[in-house]
Amino acid sequence: MNDTKIKLLLEAFGLKVSVSEWKPFGHGHINDTYLIKTSGDYAPDYILQRKNHLIFKNIAGMMNNIMLATGHIRTKLILDGEDEIDRKVMTYLPAVDQKFYVLDEESNYWTICLYIRGSHGIEEVTNGNQAYSAGKAFGHFQFQLADLQGSKLIETIPNFHNGKFRYKQLLQAIDDNLADRLESIKKETDALLARADEMTRLQDWLDNGELPLRTTHNDTKINNVLYDDQDNILCIIDLDTVMPGYVHYDFGDAIRTVTNTAAEDEIELSKVNMDIDLFRAYARGYLSETGKTLNQVEKEYLAFAPKLITYTIGIRFLTDFIDGDNYFKIHHELHNLQRSRAQLKLVMSMEEQYGEMQKIIGELV
Repeated sequence: MNDTKIKLLLEAFGLKVSVSEWKPFGHGHINDTYLIKTSGDYAPDYILQRKNHLIFKNIAGMMNNIMLATGHIRTKLILDGEDEIDRKVMTYLPAVDQKFYVLDEESNYWTICLYIRGSHGIEEVTNGNQAYSAGKAFGHFQFQLADLQGSKLIETIPNFHNGKFRYKQLLQAIDDNLADRLESIKKETDALLARADEMTRLQDWLDNGELPLRTTHNDTKINNVLYDDQDNILCIIDLDTVMPGYVHYDFGDAIRTVTNTAAEDEIELSKVNMDIDLFRAYARGYLSETGKTLNQVEKEYLAFAPKLITYTIGIRFLTDFIDGDNYFKIHHELHNLQRSRAQLKLVMSMEEQYGEMQKIIGELV
């Protein structure tokens, strides 16, 4: 990336602005993201992003999902008489050809949106108030989109949180053993395989049509919530995975990340546990917003969702490790194995506290 490239991309989006600074932004595993700062007190700044089309294979469809979701939320905000709407929903800009992406000469896809000044994210939940606000933020996002039918959107990554599909991928990876790593991970593969029947049970329930297909975020980490300088919730970001799904995907992935007492790739597994107080706080915030939109069956399965999603993510990390690390960005050779081990330890912690998780949800609904 260089100044000339930045200038050409901005012009492709119809932006002839004076750039004072540009720099890499964020810590995403998938895309390449840049903050573009412009000169002038009132000139907006921008987030320029190269979408990973090896993972998101239908960029046009993905951007259509994003525009449907943000447009739906924007309409709700206007009807509710909200002010500063561009701070409360992401604003993507069209290119000169009116598409919401630019394809460059190297066949890379780029998008651009307004940077929300005076905003910040949180990388790690450290207290119950943060967990509650994260639950409230994602719950409100779900509430805002409750009447946007998931069937109107495409799957940007087919079977993204589908536990049965991910389990089959693991079995295929074990059979293929592309990176010749199986001998060193027998303990991990045995532990994941032993839990397969129980952990794919929710997917059976989802597949039988009992639960409504909704518009879901599918990447509900705390760092995808933006706050203002007074720590008030602004909006949800990182919308690439907004697509048809089930509320359990969002709730489960949030609990996986929000309640973990250690990092996603923690080496010292004794540090990895689910904090039940953070679980309670997140669930309270989430259900304060979604309680009236979720049906009874959805509520009954909420407590099981974190186990399913954490198990599924652990499978994905281990599958990538067995295949030779082709999906997730890694920082060292054993990074995906390290991540998978941490997820498995987190599943075990959830198993130990599952009765209390069920009790908490029962009290809140």
